[in-house]
Amino acid sequence: MGVRAVRKNGNSGNGKNKKNGKNKKNSLPQISPQQIAVIVGLLTNALEVESVLIDRDQRIQILLEGSIRKKTKADKMAEELDDISVSDLIEAYILR
Repeated sequence: MGVRAVRKNGNSGNGKNKKNGKNKKNSLPQISPQQIAVIVGLLTNALEVESVLIDRDQRIQILLEGSIRKKTKADKMAEELDDISVSDLIEAYILR
């Protein structure tokens, strides 16, 4: 029969807490499907942060905006023409 040493905290040193028999390892926090969707949306640039608000009670609100619709060629063209004025567009169309 072997003798096993027990520390003052009740832990025998084998990684298990003697009181409840569970590992002392911290478990990962549970992530909801909604949280996963937000993380994926941010990582794929489908969502962008519009604003971050912090009130007096230090509560935080983050407004996200985005779309899961794929951009068409027209969408990409419209983004490129975003800095051009309407008059410049009309003039370019007439000269064409």
